[in-house]
Amino acid sequence: MTTPEANLPSVPVPQGADSVLVAAAPGDGRGFWAGSPSSALAGDGAVYLAYRLRRPLGAGRGYANVVARSEDGEHFETVAELAREEFDCDSLERPALVALPGGGWRLYVSCATPGTLHWRVDVLDADDPAAFDPATARTILPGDVDTAVKDPVIVWERGSWHMWLCCHPLDVPVAADRMVTRYATSLDGLSWNIRGVALEPRAGEWDQRGTRVASVLRAGG
Repeated sequence: MTTPEANLPSVPVPQGADSVLVAAAPGDGRGFWAGSPSSALAGDGAVYLAYRLRRPLGAGRGYANVVARSEDGEHFETVAELAREEFDCDSLERPALVALPGGGWRLYVSCATPGTLHWRVDVLDADDPAAFDPATARTILPGDVDTAVKDPVIVWERGSWHMWLCCHPLDVPVAADRMVTRYATSLDGLSWNIRGVALEPRAGEWDQRGTRVASVLRAGG
């Protein structure tokens, strides 16, 4: 069976003298990769990384989210691996890992609704990143029949929660890869108030198909 990935050119992975491979792809060839990471710093100085494992289309897509720990930010040990079957979904996308301000950890997981183009976001809380349990997952961003939601970027700062959420319109099924990023705020990181569009496509430009925020850093004030 031929998939769109079979027609893509091979692209070498850039790796400079100062780069270090921290998570290898789960297989060789097009469609296999480990990526879409988020990271968080623990109180003891350890770095935690959450990322997605993917196989080619037709062979599993995003089949797991991994949480890994490192003392130096380069050498990571897996502490948890969450399978898509545990969330009753067709695929898992980018996870967002957050150290909770009062202690403990939270993982936001993007789940593909089986047999549809729809996505939702579930959340898991745990005392330790190694203890995330899919049986405790709660859907906090369900999307709707017109919109798929996934890949949140979550920031807690100065007593407030902030989110940049990737939203896919589903009115044209063959064009469901279109996307826009919306900004939201919350008092607890669970109930969100969508404020509006933060980043949107530009007609006639290279990003006319869609825009998605991958990370957010504060600059200046």
